[in-house]
Amino acid sequence: MGNIMEWYDVGVFAYVAVLVQAFLPNATPVAQNLFSLGVFAVTFVARPLGGVILGQLGDRLGRKEVLAFTLMMMALATFGIGILPPASVLGVWAPILLICLKLVQGFSTGGEYAGATTFVTEYAPDKRRGFYAAMLDWGSYIGNALGAGFVSVLMLTLPGDFMATWGWRIPFLLALPMGTIALYLRARIEDTPAFRGARAETEDEEPADLATVETEIMKPEEGPLGFKEMVRTYWRELGVAIVLVAGANTVGYTLTSYMPTYLTTTLGLDAEHGPS
Repeated sequence: MGNIMEWYDVGVFAYVAVLVQAFLPNATPVAQNLFSLGVFAVTFVARPLGGVILGQLGDRLGRKEVLAFTLMMMALATFGIGILPPASVLGVWAPILLICLKLVQGFSTGGEYAGATTFVTEYAPDKRRGFYAAMLDWGSYIGNALGAGFVSVLMLTLPGDFMATWGWRIPFLLALPMGTIALYLRARIEDTPAFRGARAETEDEEPADLATVETEIMKPEEGPLGFKEMVRTYWRELGVAIVLVAGANTVGYTLTSYMPTYLTTTLGLDAEHGPS
């Protein structure tokens, strides 16, 4: 549920990109589209940083706390986009603040996916880890689909002028109540047996559910590996993962994020049917 909510927030911007003219009103349509897509792209700059920093914090503080933090950060950043005043009020600060909020989204997304993947794989049994981890990708596309569906309903039901001025903000404002519900559900889960067992070992206590501790996530003598040590130790695995994820996401984001803009600006479909 948390992953669905995170990618609803990430994806909804792509489906209203052709309507977000409030932050660069005097530019040409081509410049506005390039700006919207560029703002969407900056989230990818902050994602690796979020994965490294929040992943390390998750190793030390616990997955539950970090995942609750990423969810809250994403909900507030998305809600912030919905209430961000236009350029007519803030001037040049409007697009600058929009970029900053998208960077916060990207940082949150990097920590969310890294933490959620670790959390799921630590809870899953050996023979089902791949299946349960794949549910995260499923959640990502469901979140994108929810964002596209909601934006399409708004475009088909609201007047075009209202949608272009204020209606596009509605999907972003919805992120706050959605995030509150997801945060409530996420706060009720416990940290994984592997993490609780490793923490108990570091405190010289008898670990709870020691028989279920299948993955060593924290070495008692050394603590979690630092970033440099991790890259030095697992550089082959990291390289393979980067190539696979880059290939899959290039195709995925072309379909789910760029396609609405392409259909409206290049093929000439109207704004109501392009995202649909």
